[in-house]
Amino acid sequence: MFERIVCGVDGSAASLEAVRQADVLAADGGRLVLVAAVDLTDALHFQIAPTAVHAARHALAQAEELDRHALTALDRARSEVVRATDVATLEASGAPARCLAETAVAEGAALVAVGSHGLGRAEDLGGVAVRLLHRAGCSLHVARAPAEGGWSPRRVVVGTDGSPPSEAAVATGRELAARLGAAVEELTVEQHRAGHALVEAADGADLLVVGRRGSHRAHLLGSVSHHVARAARCSVLVVRDEA
Repeated sequence: MFERIVCGVDGSAASLEAVRQADVLAADGGRLVLVAAVDLTDALHFQIAPTAVHAARHALAQAEELDRHALTALDRARSEVVRATDVATLEASGAPARCLAETAVAEGAALVAVGSHGLGRAEDLGGVAVRLLHRAGCSLHVARAPAEGGWSPRRVVVGTDGSPPSEAAVATGRELAARLGAAVEELTVEQHRAGHALVEAADGADLLVVGRRGSHRAHLLGSVSHHVARAARCSVLVVRDEA
């Protein structure tokens, strides 16, 4: 389905789930790039030291620890990949959302995948995923672990309002459902409580697919992607319309 996917990794259970789900979403022969962002600003949050030298040493030690953690997280994430054969690992320097968005551009990725939380002390789902909705020039997958077993979608819900972004979401949802052998349900939403309606409709589903771009009534789903990314109890795929 997705020829190139960039996936955020930080060693958390949520990010490992994102890796597993990205592996499912990747097209046969596609490329999966695992990215661990090392935000060196975290290393500056050191305790007050007696001298500038001690403070610098403490910051350096924290930076080295962050680097070791990133490498360990990448190794662990790589071990979760079972389908994809073209897999790359990358340690990037900077804030997670920026690193993922920039890597997606460099790789020509069609999708960025992240866990439902994690990816940095200062950037949880409210930070990374929302920032990526604004920053990433591609689709976004927010992975949530299923209640039991591995993630193998059997029920896919797609929201539509008739706009080009939602039509792209419908096409993607149908293609994914056909490939994965899942049932697909297409829900037409109106302006009033669209986000709530989608979240409620997706209760018990494995994946909720919506479109994004635009804030007009004609592009209603673009205004609710933030809500469903935060509130849905299943994984959410926000499809970016390339037009």
